[in-house]
Amino acid sequence: MFRHKLKIILGVTGIALVAFGFYIWSNLPYRHLPLDNSAHAQGSRAATGSGAVDVLRPGFADLAYADQSPFEKLDLYLPAKGDAAAPLVIWIHGGGFSVGDKRSMPRRDFGPPPISTGPRGPYQIQVPDVAALTAKGYAVASLNYRLGLTMFTDAAAAMRDGKAALRFLRANAGKYGVDPDKFAVWGNSAGGYMAAMLGVTGDQATVFDDATLGNPEVSSAVQAVVVWFGAEDRLPGEDLSITHYLSKARALPPFRIANGDADPIISVDQAQRLQEALTQAGAKSSLTILPGAGHEDPQYMNTQMMPTFEFLDGVFGR
Repeated sequence: MFRHKLKIILGVTGIALVAFGFYIWSNLPYRHLPLDNSAHAQGSRAATGSGAVDVLRPGFADLAYADQSPFEKLDLYLPAKGDAAAPLVIWIHGGGFSVGDKRSMPRRDFGPPPISTGPRGPYQIQVPDVAALTAKGYAVASLNYRLGLTMFTDAAAAMRDGKAALRFLRANAGKYGVDPDKFAVWGNSAGGYMAAMLGVTGDQATVFDDATLGNPEVSSAVQAVVVWFGAEDRLPGEDLSITHYLSKARALPPFRIANGDADPIISVDQAQRLQEALTQAGAKSSLTILPGAGHEDPQYMNTQMMPTFEFLDGVFGR
């Protein structure tokens, strides 16, 4: 009788803990499900009451690139129409595969940057300057992907979504006026890890290639990779190791890596290991170490934006 009551108590306690954990996770900073936000949808800039135009908005919002999860959506920012198709920069937010949202970029769409409360959050303080990129003729996609409870359990699903998003954008390149042969991925923290993984796996079959997510015949290769504080190499198993794929890669895109030497989450040693592995595999890669910089440090936007633009311009011949 006692054992039966104990099982009931433990079962109820377990359910309560799971429910409480889900409640906490659902209310973490920047933990959002994508919304069908029609006001966020059309046009590149919105006029203020004075007639000035200062709010950058996506030309296409909440584009579904797959249909297995409400997270599988992206926003697409387009430059003014030109004579040639635009190179595409795909931004991947961080957040340890449990928080984050595509709407954190562009910054002006949701107010001032949040004040960091510690080494683990809030996330998305450092994001690309979308207005500058579109002014230079780039298209920019901001990507959502499936989130979960931990980076150890949910990185694989996020990677499958990253692959699906690349294939969707390449399959629809003509529709949106982007160049299917000029794709760059750029991410920070967990998003930087995803960018690196997409960069090293684009020309080989992996467990992340999920035909049920659409466009399985389309390449998921990218032509440039930018990694801001994302050289994660502690995830379990070979499938989640960036360097595991280097020996099988036939061609590697150029990489630009930046990492702070005071980062408590992604150490400078991890960034150096990734840099060494890439160069040994024949990739063209550079590593910039930011003295005194931590995770989500303002130094990234203050010092790394223009060098990253120059890197992209060099890769795409602009």
